[in-house]
Amino acid sequence: MKRTCLLFLSCFICFSLVDQSFAQTPDEMNKRAMQLLREGNVNDAISQLIKIIQKDSTYVTAYTNLGFIYYSNGILDDAIELYLQALMIEPDNPLAHNNLGAAYMAQGKESAAIVEYKLALKFKPDYPEAHNNLAYAYYSRGLYDQAIAEAKRALELKPDYPMAHNYLGVSLHARGELDKAVAEFKKALAINPNFVPALNNLGLTYRAKGMLDESIAKHERAVELDSTNVDALNGLGMAQLAKGQIDKSIQFFERVLELAPNDPIAHNNLSFAYYEKYDYAMAMQHAKTAEKRGLKMNEEYMNDLEKALDTKYLRARHILVKTQSEAQEILTQVQNGANFRELAAKKSIDSRTARKGGDLGYFQKGDLQPKIENAIVALDVGEVSGIVKSANGYHIFKRVK
Repeated sequence: MKRTCLLFLSCFICFSLVDQSFAQTPDEMNKRAMQLLREGNVNDAISQLIKIIQKDSTYVTAYTNLGFIYYSNGILDDAIELYLQALMIEPDNPLAHNNLGAAYMAQGKESAAIVEYKLALKFKPDYPEAHNNLAYAYYSRGLYDQAIAEAKRALELKPDYPMAHNYLGVSLHARGELDKAVAEFKKALAINPNFVPALNNLGLTYRAKGMLDESIAKHERAVELDSTNVDALNGLGMAQLAKGQIDKSIQFFERVLELAPNDPIAHNNLSFAYYEKYDYAMAMQHAKTAEKRGLKMNEEYMNDLEKALDTKYLRARHILVKTQSEAQEILTQVQNGANFRELAAKKSIDSRTARKGGDLGYFQKGDLQPKIENAIVALDVGEVSGIVKSANGYHIFKRVK
């Protein structure tokens, strides 16, 4: 909802009309405000809460409820002001501290959020939502051990809490414990099968495990539930890119930009996709747009992109095997349309390059053995060589620049 269609915090400063609602108690008026909110009458709910504050400026619940409405609509400065006013009246209010922390998190102020979540837990140690929120804040700061501990504490207090399983899962994923992460996302989905964040995160973890079809299935389910979910669309695009389906991946990233034109992650992902398509000018354009939108691009990737645009550099992929018969079998598969990158990852005995789809990186003339370099230089971009023998075995090359 846009800010322009809401009443603002300043309204209750000048609002001075008296009506029959002042005959009601603040509790009764608050109950009515929450009913209006459930019915979707946001402005009427705001007006009711403002009247409560006029009637009793010490009624903390009105401040926290009004703050939550502003927070939910992205009006973060006003929400923070309301929570701070609530805490001036009642400094030990755990809900106000927790909600203030959430508003700070939405502004990217993780340190301030952590302080508020800890205060909420100081006054209410058995507060699962605060433990869960603290887990997310720790995760955002890269403090994965602390995040895991807080998510587990939230689940001790509230075992059927899908969001806590979700945050536990993402923290385990970040720590490299992918199987444990999968288990947590599945627990979240057992509680709520339509929980989109867990579907997306399970999709991401499956992709990290190389389970690309499973990854796509989870992201597709998330899109079925929420067709405008940019995380799901970005996830689908990255899974298709990992499968070598570059044009499909670009379609998903472009759908993200239709929904959120300034999304830096989609620009970042489009940069990778165009890089794999060998359209380095478009890759650089999207990389620079991502950085303009606040996302720091990987320095090594940007160096590679600069080399890709420099005519002095060449780039190729290769598959190396021990015998000529193995090489011939692989070459036949490539000629019949098999994905070169996938075959390199599965078949090449050059472990250094196999994990990168056989990528030899960028080189200039004179950097490689003459026999290998000549075989690559003789190719057009996108063309695959025949079998080339070296001291290390039998190669198949694909020139990509």
